[in-house]
Amino acid sequence: MYQQKQKFQNLLLMIIDAVCIVASYLFASFCRLKFRPNPMGLSMNDVIGSLWLVFLAYFCVFIFFNMNQYLMQRDKYEEFIYVIKVNIFVAAVLAVIFFLAREMDFLSRGVWLVTVLCNIILMYIGHLAAKKILKKQYALGGKQHMYLVTTNDRVDKVLSQLEEAEELDFYTVRIAILDVDRRGESIKGFPVVATFEDLYEDARKEVVDVAYINISYSNGESLEKCISEFEEMGITVQLNINVLEGQEGFGKQIDMIGDYPVVSFAPRFFDYNKLVMKRIIDIAGALVGLVITGVVTIFLAPVLKLESPGPLVFKQKRVGKNGRYFYIYKFRSMYKDAEERKAALMEKNEMKGLMFKMTDDPRVTKVGKFIRATSIDELPQFWNILKGDMSLVGTRPPTVDEFQQYEARHKRRLSMKPGLTGMWQVSGRSNIEDFEEVVRMDLDYIDNWSLQLDAKIILKTIVVIFKKVGAK
Repeated sequence: MYQQKQKFQNLLLMIIDAVCIVASYLFASFCRLKFRPNPMGLSMNDVIGSLWLVFLAYFCVFIFFNMNQYLMQRDKYEEFIYVIKVNIFVAAVLAVIFFLAREMDFLSRGVWLVTVLCNIILMYIGHLAAKKILKKQYALGGKQHMYLVTTNDRVDKVLSQLEEAEELDFYTVRIAILDVDRRGESIKGFPVVATFEDLYEDARKEVVDVAYINISYSNGESLEKCISEFEEMGITVQLNINVLEGQEGFGKQIDMIGDYPVVSFAPRFFDYNKLVMKRIIDIAGALVGLVITGVVTIFLAPVLKLESPGPLVFKQKRVGKNGRYFYIYKFRSMYKDAEERKAALMEKNEMKGLMFKMTDDPRVTKVGKFIRATSIDELPQFWNILKGDMSLVGTRPPTVDEFQQYEARHKRRLSMKPGLTGMWQVSGRSNIEDFEEVVRMDLDYIDNWSLQLDAKIILKTIVVIFKKVGAK
């Protein structure tokens, strides 16, 4: 019930927010055409034709700011602050999208400012109105009647979990305790009305919309009669799944493989829409990065080739998401025989664990030291990003030799696509000399990943590159 109402709330807010930003843009454009000079000869039909850019901006904002589930918990002041925060992002996204589309004629400074200010007002009013609509909708639907079938050792915990999940806002609860006769008692304000002997008779006489069965069981045979009895009364049955219990630290969800319901476990489940947005950002960033790479190549190729013979671009087999192999590309910063000389230098490795780092590595050329210090050597990896082997932000992909020495727990750092930059790079890079610390930071990134975190890491990366922090 909570999830159903949450979906309705999100849909309502999505419609309201879309209407608000479109109305704000149309109003701002109308004011410009009505009260300002129009040397470009634009008409409202032209403005309407540019609305797809506004919808694109809204799509980006909607995915990035997915916080509307807290609408009912925010008071008026908190809602106003939230709306302002969203519209700061709206302002930036609108400007970027119209600029990239080369349609700045439709988004003058005046139109841009009025659109954002108007959207703040309309969105705030719209969200307050949404709260009233939702409250009336919830009151109109009334609370459903839940019949909780459980055991004495579970009843308190089950009710506490329902309370934490806010399910009790939508249900009145009657309790049947199967193993102990506690009829006539009240638990957390809900009456105990039945035990095993009169379970079905009580349900037959009383109002029951949902029967929630939460007991311990070894197989489904012992529950077949119980489920069948409730189904015959036309009552929806919800059954706990024991395998989901006691798995701390893992996310859990029910999926379907073919016609079979399955339980999925993972350290974290990611929002598909946000992953799509991450990929879109990767593609856009890769295209821009490849243009920069092309310009840099014109100047870098001659000096790199003159200093040492060999290919301009170095190709190396690396390990990507969940153990996939791919070839990573870099501007060559070492002499041709660097890989052969690595074994002899392992005793000078400054890293503790399964990575190799060395100050003043004799395999690195003079040009190589410069392009490493400035991270120019990483530019060809924009091609890896465009292909989908890597992302702009992620964990650094290990070499095959490093990966083959991993313990099982180390592999979780590969559960997300590897990145051009990441938490390790903006936290000191080569100044970090313990592989376990690298793993810890990578897992921290994975467990707390968001589009906002990616944006912060990208900005920090730019600062780190210009300051040459931790570069070796």
